[in-house]
Formats: sequence, C-alpha cells, structure tokens
Amino acid sequence: MKKRKYSALLPDQDYSVNVFTDTEENSLINEDDTPITLVDNIVGTAEIVCSIRPIDLQFVAACMPNSHYDRKRFAAITLRVCSPMCTALLFTSGKLVLTGTTTRSECLMAALELVRLLRQYMRGLDFFVNGVSIQNVVAHVELDIPTGGKLDIARMYSQHCEFCTYQSSMFPGLSYRPDNSPVVLLCFFSGRIVITGGRCERDIKEGWRKLWPVIRQYIQ
Repeated sequence: MKKRKYSALLPDQDYSVNVFTDTEENSLINEDDTPITLVDNIVGTAEIVCSIRPIDLQFVAACMPNSHYDRKRFAAITLRVCSPMCTALLFTSGKLVLTGTTTRSECLMAALELVRLLRQYMRGLDFFVNGVSIQNVVAHVELDIPTGGKLDIARMYSQHCEFCTYQSSMFPGLSYRPDNSPVVLLCFFSGRIVITGGRCERDIKEGWRKLWPVIRQYIQ
C-alpha cells in the first residue's frame, strides 16, 4: 500500500495505519466452512494538534455545525462527520476518539475530514492530526441455525464456565473469552455472535476461525 501525504497530518509522522489495504483484508475470505464475519464498527484514537492549547470546546461548539457540547455532563464535545460517516469525541487535551467507520482507511479519512472542517469553521487557527491508531474492531456473525434450533449457550456455559460470563436473568448473551484469544465473543440463542476486542480485521477473522470449532458444537 502506497503511503500518502496529507496537509492535515503532522510532518515526519508515520500514518501507514494499514498493514493490509482494505481490499486485501476484505479478501481474507474463509476457505473452510467458517461463517464469514462482517465488521460493524471501528474505534480509533488520534490527537488533534491545535495552534492554541488547550482547545476551547465551547468556542468549537459555537463554530462547528453537527456538534454537541455540555461540559456539565461530559468533558468532550461530540462532532459528526458525514463522509465517511463517523462520530467523534474531542477533548480539551486534543485527544480524539472516532467511532462508526468500518475500515481503517475510513477512520483515518474521518480524522482528516474533521480537521478540514475545523480549519474551515475556525479561521485563524490551525489543526493537524497526529497518531491515528485503531483500538477496537467490532464485528458480527449470523450462524445458520436450523428451523426450531438454537445455539445452546447454557450448555456451553456449563462446559466452559472458566472462560464465560453468563447471567440469563440480567442479560441474554454469553460472553466467551478463552485464554490467549485476541477476541471476545458475545453469543446469543438466536445464533447471532458479536465479536469484539480485536485491534484489526485480521484479529477478528483469525480469532473467530480458531473459536468456531468450539461454537459449532453447541448448534442444535
């Protein structure tokens, strides 16, 4: 993947956040019968460097459309970017949390678009992005459950309780994280499984591939 330089990025920083391009990662299709994962959300972090520190979030809220700030309730301002679709939290320190994208390149582009908007609406100040990184990838799998069947998470809990958290009276899902797994599975009777905890799409795919032989034993 070729590195690109953006004027919104700090100089002398490495922003090659993709070890694989999105096309290459999406081509990691399961070659066996492992159900295919679909990425729902990527959580990324970055630093917004402003020519004035700390960042005046009240002033940002007054200037920026699609923003919400209530300092009595939360220490960050909420900013929304339309293309790519993303919701961001910006703190006075410059810390930025990005959610809602589904690829790492989208996460980087959302940070760059946010800087562009800050420059556009807050003239006289300059902004740069520093250190975009991925913290969590959330995906899901829909198992092919036979009509009238289920994923027997109660039996799974009884046999793997040391790796599971399950309280059916409080929450219908079972959390499963065996030792040395890069991901956590949240399993439901319906056969829907939420996969989280990975730092990249490869973590999600390979973590799920390793856990699938265990999960398939409990399909009824």
